[in-house]
Amino acid sequence: MAAWYAGAYETAPDQVVLAARFRRDELDWTAPVIIVDTPGHADGQPVLYAHPSGAVWLFFVTTEEQDWRSARLKVQTSSDAIQWDKPRVLSDRLGLMFRSKPLDLLGGGILIPIYDEVQWQSMSMMSDDEGLTWRLGNPIVNSPGNIHPTVVQLSDGRLLAYLRTGGEGGWIWQTISNDSGWTWERPTPTGFPNPNSGIDLIRLHNCHLALAFNDSHHRRSPLCVALSEDEGRTWNHGRTLEGGDGEFSYPTLLQTRDGCIHCVYTYRRETIQHVWFAEQWLLAGR
Repeated sequence: MAAWYAGAYETAPDQVVLAARFRRDELDWTAPVIIVDTPGHADGQPVLYAHPSGAVWLFFVTTEEQDWRSARLKVQTSSDAIQWDKPRVLSDRLGLMFRSKPLDLLGGGILIPIYDEVQWQSMSMMSDDEGLTWRLGNPIVNSPGNIHPTVVQLSDGRLLAYLRTGGEGGWIWQTISNDSGWTWERPTPTGFPNPNSGIDLIRLHNCHLALAFNDSHHRRSPLCVALSEDEGRTWNHGRTLEGGDGEFSYPTLLQTRDGCIHCVYTYRRETIQHVWFAEQWLLAGR
């Protein structure tokens, strides 16, 4: 299942969250349906989560005004991903936003990465009661700012976060948490460029890491996927998904039970594109 937002323009009053399902037997997607529509307010930043209970959760934001800085965190749940319960507000603090998938932590609890659109700082939101209540962790601070944290848990229990750079181009930043996301080390730049655009990082079934990013300091093209076999210490393999003119951005990665890696992303801000591939395809590239 994939979810995204669309409207007349970003943060427009008619902006809604849509979703579609991929039919593996037909290699096709169902027609999009609206799953969130707050009249007169923009809904956006949808993040899907398979809850341990078997329910599907949709995290998203709704703006109070036509600005992301007025966004409010919300969640709605469903037993079948078709009929949804009434949304509930997760925090009264305005300007907090979602982007990346939650984690079921090895020591118990749920972590979802969030960021502050006002301060341009990333942080974690954690729950130790299966999502009934949530608490905010300490912010990740660097200059010129960071947003869109994407987090994986390493084999030793530490959390590794990659961050979108603020400002006009730069690098993807990284940081480590030794206490399940409550506090983070001082961020440092990675060797990956970032044109102030979204990224996604996932841990594969075999503990390798996959990173989707724009391999440019200034353009949202090309869109690439890199592979690390040593939990992010080195990245020796990678492939280009899209190149050339246009914007290919905001990727989301997922590995299914059969081992396939799936990626959905914005294609020139016109459609949502879906590709999938085996890890061996990444291993064959550099």
